[in-house]
Amino acid sequence: VLTYDSPPFAYVEQGLQKGMLVELVAELFSRAKVDYQLSFVPLKRALLTVRKSEHYCVTPIERSQEREADYQWISPMLISRYGLYSAEGQRVSLTSLSDAKSLAIGSYLGSGIAEYLIELGYNVELASNGQQNIRKLQYNRIDLMASEIMSARENMDLYQVELGKPELVFYTSIRAMACNIDLEPRLKSHLDSTLIGMYQDGFIAALYLRYGVSVEH
Repeated sequence: VLTYDSPPFAYVEQGLQKGMLVELVAELFSRAKVDYQLSFVPLKRALLTVRKSEHYCVTPIERSQEREADYQWISPMLISRYGLYSAEGQRVSLTSLSDAKSLAIGSYLGSGIAEYLIELGYNVELASNGQQNIRKLQYNRIDLMASEIMSARENMDLYQVELGKPELVFYTSIRAMACNIDLEPRLKSHLDSTLIGMYQDGFIAALYLRYGVSVEH
């Protein structure tokens, strides 16, 4: 299983893998009684690796029309809300997403939300990772940062920058685990049913709450 650095969902601290998604993946494969190894690689490379290599999966991934047929999907792994953030002390009034049409929006390579905005004709500038957009906002290289809300809070804490609440929450996505297209049907079905059981018995809701978020909102 491949993932990428995306605090607080998945990150490495003092050689240890941590984060909400790391815990979720561990529980999923433990319950399913399937051996796995979790590795961190850049998102773009992870997607290419999974397409070419049997027995590989990558998570968390936003599903899109372009990606749908290229992978087998285990879902939902994460339920995420995305917002547009302005620089500290520089408020940008947004009533709807269309108000940002003329502005430079920062995102990162491989991001599904970046692809979504680009498809709609927005001016999106891509960094190599999400954390870089905090700095780009500070130096006025972009007008807004598009970010998952929990990730934005983590990056603010990391760089000791307070951007406040997003100017606009514009998108809610269900992020999945994308697996090689040749994943055995019985294994896929087993992982799907195991994940559903984790939602039904309250494990997922309790996990979100430990990270300060209600899965219902």
